[in-house]
Amino acid sequence: MRKQVVSGIIFSLLHVVAGFCVPVTQIDYDVAEFSPGRWEYTYEVSNIGLPVPVQEFTIWFDFGFCDNLAIETSDPLAGDWDEIVWQPEPVLRDDGAYDARALDSGIARGQTVAGFAVSFDWLGIGEPGAQFYEIVDPMTFETIDSGWTIPEPGTLLLFALGGLHLLHRKGGRYNMH
Repeated sequence: MRKQVVSGIIFSLLHVVAGFCVPVTQIDYDVAEFSPGRWEYTYEVSNIGLPVPVQEFTIWFDFGFCDNLAIETSDPLAGDWDEIVWQPEPVLRDDGAYDARALDSGIARGQTVAGFAVSFDWLGIGEPGAQFYEIVDPMTFETIDSGWTIPEPGTLLLFALGGLHLLHRKGGRYNMH
């Protein structure tokens, strides 16, 4: 009997903790280099479980690593969203950002919208990575959700395969032990 009570409590606690770990929104990205130092992020925004539509979101670009942001979203998506970028501010050492606000009802629960795009100069080393984002209530300007962008599954697969290749390569031959 005591084991059942303890198991029930542990199961309940794990269920509560797992509920806090499930994201209600997600922004995936794909990144591509168009010319040396000039990159483009393409985003896919998902409303997984937010009870209200995603009507506005902001994605941050780190000061000192990104410059010359430009909106690259094409129609028809561009016609459905009011998009703006603000450049990183060198005097204040402030991050830049990309902000998109729905001109219609936004992204309802269970829906995904893809094709948001921003180009920029990458001042860092290597390839640009994940960014912080906020889902914003356009009436109050309060942040209602936030998180980090996630690489598209294809990008993750390429990283994983490259990592496996490096881990299992030994003297020019694969070692699968």
